[in-house]
Parts: sequence; structure tokens; C-alpha cells
Amino acid sequence: MARLKLFAISLCPGKGGCGTRSAKKTLSLAIYEELKRCSVDKRLELALEAARVAGLAIMSYYPQTLSVQFKQDGSPLTLADQAAHRVITDRLTSSGLVVVSEEGEDLCLAAERYWLVDPLDGTKDFLAGNGEFTVNIALVDQGRPVLGVVFAPAIDSLYWGARGMGAWRIREGGETALSAYERSDSLRMAASRFHDHPDVDVFANRNGITERVAVGSALKYGLLAAGEVDVFPRLVGSSEWDTAAGQAVLEAAGGRVLDWHSGEALTYGKPRRRNPRLLALRAPYRREEFKLLEYESELL
Repeated sequence: MARLKLFAISLCPGKGGCGTRSAKKTLSLAIYEELKRCSVDKRLELALEAARVAGLAIMSYYPQTLSVQFKQDGSPLTLADQAAHRVITDRLTSSGLVVVSEEGEDLCLAAERYWLVDPLDGTKDFLAGNGEFTVNIALVDQGRPVLGVVFAPAIDSLYWGARGMGAWRIREGGETALSAYERSDSLRMAASRFHDHPDVDVFANRNGITERVAVGSALKYGLLAAGEVDVFPRLVGSSEWDTAAGQAVLEAAGGRVLDWHSGEALTYGKPRRRNPRLLALRAPYRREEFKLLEYESELL
């Protein structure tokens, strides 16, 4: 698998820059060149930096055999999760905003503008050694994700999107703008590797979907934004930090992440930060085009 090409740079030296303190930062060449060429919002720059440094922390443990703890909900926790949480929190707190992390202690449900983070999304993929794990960082404002970064360090692929700035993929030294693509000849459905539900097959059959793409973590939202899959039904439980960054990327590319029951865009700050069933679509597809199973509305 591809490894990060690293070198030290001085980011935002002096006045007129992004407002963060001048220091030596370690970023991949692709991200540095992107930052040089584009005048990006300082919070986006901070999120990109935090994601890259978290990726470095994670890759220092990958691939190797790690001891695994299990949280109260049964999900695995490793030293890589904890290391990524620390470096992300250290960097994002400089923005003056609250950081809500999967590995943190406070859900901060009353916060109106805050960072929402999954330091290592796809821990099972990390442990399986398939490379399909991500760092997810989102900025949430008034219940909506307005900026998102999804970084897969093992395959050196990064997706970012922000309201009013579009969506982009940076991979193998090149960048691609993500937007609406032509409809597929036949529908392609993203599916989770480790968190599936039998009704996903029923959804596929009802909607004539014959191509199923299994992929881990928030990479599914990146593939939707890039037009490589068309729809993703999520019929099992998830937390808000699993979806916020991917939703920001996909919405910036013209897609939608919808509450399965109401058809409205997924919002944030819900009890226990849990999500209902979800339907994620790339543009130009619409919810009305799909035959959905009916369920009782609930947070899973």
C-alpha cells in the first residue's frame, strides 16, 4: 500500500496568513501544493493539517498487531485511535471551538458551532489491514456540517468539501474537483464491509441494483462524491462523527445524506449523537427515484 511522502514545511509564516502560529508542520507534498495554490479558509487549512498529522500517528501503528480494548457499545479501540484523538484535539483547539470526538468524554449537545471528529473511522478495517480506514473531521454550524475532511492515510487519498467552496479529491499527487456526474448505465450501491443489514439486499432487489461495492468507513461518501457509486443505504446504527465529514464532502459535490424516514438532510446534535437510518445519494439522483422499505422512525 502507498505510504505518505513527507517533508517539513513552514506553514503560514508571518502576518496575512491563515492566522495559525508559525511552526514546522509535516504534511504530504500533495496537500502542501494544494494549500499553496489555493487561498483556503483558515479552518479548512487547520482541518487538513490535523487530518494529515493524525494520519501520521495512525500509520506509525499500521500494519502491526495491536492490543484491542472494547468500548461499552462493543466497538474496538486501539492505541492508534487514541493517538489520533490526541493530535487532532491538540490542533483543533487552537481555533477556539469545542472539539467533540468519538474518543472524547463530552458530547457537547448544546454547542452551536464545533468540530465533530472520528479520529479513526473503520477500526475494524484498520485491524483487518485492508487500508479502508479514515480520519474524519467536520465543522458543524447550527446543526449542519459546513466543512469536512475525510483522509485515508494507508492509500493516501483525501476528500474535502466546504459550503461555497466545492468538493475535491487529492490522490497520488493530483487533485480532482468533484461535482455532479452523468447517471450510471446501471445503479451501483456502496455497502459496508462490517456493518451490514439483511434489508440492504432487499433494497437492492427492489431498485434493480446489481452492482454492490463493499468499502469501509467514510470512504463511501468520498466514492459517492467522486461518482464511483450512486447510492448508499445505511440501515444499521451510526454516530454523528461517522457521517458529518462525509456528508459535508458529498453535499459540497451536490449530493445528499438524508434521514431515511423524513427525507430531510441529516442534522446534528441529536440525543446521544446517534443517527437514524440513512440514505446517501450522489447528484443527480433523488430520494423519490428509489423504493424504500418502511420502518418506525428511530435513532439506532
